[in-house]
Amino acid sequence: MKLKLKVFPLDYSPGYIIFRSATRMKAELLRAFRKNGFDVTPEQWSVLNKLWEIEGLNQIELAEKTSKDRHTITRILNLMEEKKLIIRKLDPVDNRCFSVYLTPEGKDLKNRLIAVVIKHLERTFAGFKNKDLEDLRRMHERINKNLGKTQVMKAKSGGAVKLLCSKIPSGQITK
Repeated sequence: MKLKLKVFPLDYSPGYIIFRSATRMKAELLRAFRKNGFDVTPEQWSVLNKLWEIEGLNQIELAEKTSKDRHTITRILNLMEEKKLIIRKLDPVDNRCFSVYLTPEGKDLKNRLIAVVIKHLERTFAGFKNKDLEDLRRMHERINKNLGKTQVMKAKSGGAVKLLCSKIPSGQITK
């Protein structure tokens, strides 16, 4: 059975509905961080979250795990380094890349930021049941799987993944 997709008016477009929700959630999360005295963005939160899970990832891995392109992840890491949340060390396997590690300040934020995010999500998903959230997660995973087919093709053709590791300015590397 063919899906009946509606894209006009825009408010009926599934892509726009997802985009609008994601944009509002991101803006509200930023507001919640600021309100609670944290100088962290939602983008930085996603990088911190991955580093709390697996420290020492390189910028390619961080970009993939946080769905960022190479320019965006570089900008995020530069800002996080300025804020002394992370340090970068030359990747022992590929000296064109660097591995990213949390500083004590970056590690210290974990429980406090998680508390802010949980409160934000409780407000965002008020009235939802656990099954609703599981269904939502499953649907988004299916969308990402469908869209991921295109990304895999690009990566296999030698696309941006190979370009992500590049020399970084001296002074920004810790050996």
